[in-house]
Amino acid sequence: MIRSIIPKEEAFFDNFEQICVLIVKSAEKLKAMLIGGRPFDESALNIKKIEREVDQKVRQTVEKLHKTFVTPFDRQDILKLATGLDDILDMIEAVSSLLRLYDPKQVVWEAEKIADVLIQSSKTVAEMVGFLRNLKKQSSQILELAVTVSQLENDADQLYQNAIAWLFREENDTKELIKWKDILEHIETATDRCEDVSDIIEGIVLENA
Repeated sequence: MIRSIIPKEEAFFDNFEQICVLIVKSAEKLKAMLIGGRPFDESALNIKKIEREVDQKVRQTVEKLHKTFVTPFDRQDILKLATGLDDILDMIEAVSSLLRLYDPKQVVWEAEKIADVLIQSSKTVAEMVGFLRNLKKQSSQILELAVTVSQLENDADQLYQNAIAWLFREENDTKELIKWKDILEHIETATDRCEDVSDIIEGIVLENA
């Protein structure tokens, strides 16, 4: 009887994995948005729909957390992980909104490069989340992937710095410079958010492995 009223732990993992699928999907749509160029409205709307779907899944996770007696790992860690994943998607959606709002004349190629890194980071985080189901058996793989995410964040940071240097050196249109400085900063910040989630997962592993 007691067993029947306790929600299955797998539900948390299911939600996290589904959120990761949507994060990767949104990152790929952002890259396609940059490649496709203007107009940006429809692509931004599509990413916004994904962001709302993730918000709903995060709410479901929090609700389930309040109803679950025994959780797969610390409650605060579950909450931090859910919030961290949501932050990645929020930042991707912010980039798409800026593209729609600013409507830059041309896409700076470095933006596509950083978006590529974001896709890789999102996929690596998704892989880390998938391994949480068997945390004790796959702790070493998770920790190795955490190093990869950190390296990818460093790559994004370097690309961002190069892009800003190029903008101030070559872009004569002040408005376009300001637009792209803001957009590039948000894409790079999305990779930061991936590293934040990686750090959360790494902490979970070190506490529970």
